[in-house]
Amino acid sequence: MNHLKDLPPGTIWPHLLEAIERDIIAEIQSYAESRRNDVNRGAETPELAAVFIDKYAAGLSKALQIAGIDSRIRAVADKFVREIDPEFDQHMHARWSGRPSALISNNEERHP
Repeated sequence: MNHLKDLPPGTIWPHLLEAIERDIIAEIQSYAESRRNDVNRGAETPELAAVFIDKYAAGLSKALQIAGIDSRIRAVADKFVREIDPEFDQHMHARWSGRPSALISNNEERHP
């Protein structure tokens, strides 16, 4: 028995697991709104904001999975990602195809 969902029925109240998922979904929603605000004020591109949300959600989802909590966090995050960057799939493919991946701030010069 390595996961919460593997515990005998009644050990953990179902509403507790639901509350954990609800709080994590609220967290990803808040994070996505923060990224959206950064895009709107010109601090981030939609592509960068979407990657941040996707990676953040992947970590939260993995933590829930390790604990044995089934969650729909990835589906919720995917919705936010695609609202901010409708071309997320194409951008993801381009990132994976390009080597190396890098971040360049507006204050840095790009050196080959």
